[in-house]
Amino acid sequence: MPKMGIKTSRSAAKNAAPAPAPRPLRVVSASAKPARAAHLAANRTASVAANRAAKPASLAGALFSATQQRVLGLLFGQPERSFFATELIALAGAGSGAVQREVQRLAESGLVNVTRVGNQKHVQANASAPIFEELRGIAYKALGPAEALRDALAPLASRLRASWLYGSVAKGSDRAQSDFDVLLVAKNDAGLTLEAVYAALAPAEKRLGRSISPTLYTESEFRRRLTNGNAFVTKVMAGQRVLLTGDEHAADPTR
Repeated sequence: MPKMGIKTSRSAAKNAAPAPAPRPLRVVSASAKPARAAHLAANRTASVAANRAAKPASLAGALFSATQQRVLGLLFGQPERSFFATELIALAGAGSGAVQREVQRLAESGLVNVTRVGNQKHVQANASAPIFEELRGIAYKALGPAEALRDALAPLASRLRASWLYGSVAKGSDRAQSDFDVLLVAKNDAGLTLEAVYAALAPAEKRLGRSISPTLYTESEFRRRLTNGNAFVTKVMAGQRVLLTGDEHAADPTR
């Protein structure tokens, strides 16, 4: 009986399928590692470059972080206005901590005044700061109302010949209750309506915390009024204004 058991065991072992050959180990040479790392880095660099090419950096983005843009834009874009700290945080649309850090930094440098009325903290641009006018100019041109309006009008840009911010804000004589006056000249075949303009400007109105008053003309209507010396159009085009979309050639009736 024991012999039979041994014989049977040997027979089973003999008829069993052979064990698979061990897989060879993959050996990566030391010289290949830097090459692979360089390849991955090159791909990442190309991806970043492609993203930048797809979305060009704005003037404001080249100078300030997103939170700085919003805080400076609000404070120096509306320097006559005193903001509640909570209001500033809400309008900036950034985190409470990030906005408070920016306000503290600006206050310590003397660029803004922070006062407390009861339990409320008020923040306002310091008109006595040595570079107040320079910051105010940057805010109007790249950070404040003009930039907010440009962002809002971007979806309509292909349908507009030009648009301007005019009135007291463009002159720098506005008050906290002043509207943002915007003149828009639509391409003749654009079919742009005032209702569509109001809808496009709604986010900017919320962001700025003040009303926006748009005036819309077709290009032919605008040129006719300009040529005929219409009092309103002539006054706007003769006064201070900030170009939002399009180009200034729209103001030239000969072109």
